[in-house]
Amino acid sequence: MTLRTLPLVLALLVVPVGASAHPLDVGYLRIGSSKTAVTITLDLDAKAAAILLGREEVDAALVRSQAAALAAATFAAAPITTASGSCSWGAFSADLRGSTVTISSSATCPAHGTRSWTFPFVKQHRVSPRFELMVREALQTSERLTLVDTTTTSLVLATSDASPGSVAISSFIWSGVEHIGAAPSQWRTSDGGWKLPDGIDHILFLLGLLLGGGTLLKLIGVATGFTVGHTITLALAALGVVHPPGWLIEPLIALSIAFVAVEALTQRLAKHRWKIALGFGLIHGFGFANALTALDLSTGAMVKALFGYNVGVELGQLVIVTLLAPAVLAAHRRRWGLVYVVRPAAIAIAICGLFWFVQRISG
Repeated sequence: MTLRTLPLVLALLVVPVGASAHPLDVGYLRIGSSKTAVTITLDLDAKAAAILLGREEVDAALVRSQAAALAAATFAAAPITTASGSCSWGAFSADLRGSTVTISSSATCPAHGTRSWTFPFVKQHRVSPRFELMVREALQTSERLTLVDTTTTSLVLATSDASPGSVAISSFIWSGVEHIGAAPSQWRTSDGGWKLPDGIDHILFLLGLLLGGGTLLKLIGVATGFTVGHTITLALAALGVVHPPGWLIEPLIALSIAFVAVEALTQRLAKHRWKIALGFGLIHGFGFANALTALDLSTGAMVKALFGYNVGVELGQLVIVTLLAPAVLAAHRRRWGLVYVVRPAAIAIAICGLFWFVQRISG
C-alpha cells in the first residue's frame, strides 16, 4: 500500500453502512453419540429463528409448532451419512426460553462406519454472512469442540476413541484470524464480490491506535497490549469469573473505537497508548468467551480453545499492522500527510464509532 492510496483505503474502511461485528452470530450444537444413534440439540438466537421462518419475531407457541421447519432449515437440511447408508431422523421438538430457541432431535444410524455431516444452511447466509456453529460432541469419556463456518461446512463426527478434551485448535486459530478481519475470505462475498469484513470494528480500533503514530516497534507493542487485554477477559469470562451482558459490551466497544480516534487527534495520552489498548482489549474480549461458556466445556477443552483463538487474533493483528503501519508512519513524516490523511481518517473513525454506539444502544 502506498501513501497516495491510503486515503482511498481509509475512506472505504470507515463506511459504516452494513458494518457490524458483535455479538458473534453463533449457533451452539451439542451432539451425543452411541453405536446406533446420535442425539442433537441446537441453540439459536430467537432473531435467527425468526429469520429462518420468515417472521418478524417468534413466540413459544410458534416455535413449538414449527419445530420440523426449524430443523429442516438448520441441522436436518442434510442427513448424517455413513458408508452403510444415511441416518434417519426421528421426531423434532423446539422450545423458546428467554431469547434462545432450542431445537432437538435424534437420528438412528448404521452401527458401523464413519459418520459425516454437512451444514449447507451455514453457507447460505440466511441468518448472517458471519454465522458459525460451535459444536460440542460428547461421548462416554470424552468430548470434542469444533467450529463449522462458511469455509468449513462439513464435519466428521468424533469416534469412541477420541481423546478426552479433544479440541481442533487449528479451527480456533483460524476463527481468531477471521474475527479480527485479517482473513482474505472476510473481504469477499460468496459470489466473488468485495465487502467489508465482519471484523471491521476491530480493524478500525487498531487503525485508530496506529494513527497516533510512533515507531513500528511501539505500534506492534500497542497491538500486543490489545491482545493481552483480550486474553485476560476471555479467560475470566470463559471460566465464569465475570459475565457482562452483550447489551453493555457492544456499545462500549463502539465507544472505544471513537475514543482512540479522538486520542489520535489530540495526542494527549500518547505515552499511555499501550495501556489504553490493554484496557479496551479487556472490553473487546467478552463475545467469544460468552460463546464458549454456553457449551459447558471441560476446563482442558476451554483452555485449548482460548489458546488457539488468541493465537489467531494475534496473527491477524500482526497482518493488519504490517499492512497499515508503513503508510501511517509515512503520513506522520509529512505535514500534508497529517493534514489530509491522518486527521481526516481519525475523524471518520470517530464518527463511525459513534454511529455504531447509537446503532447498538437502539437495538
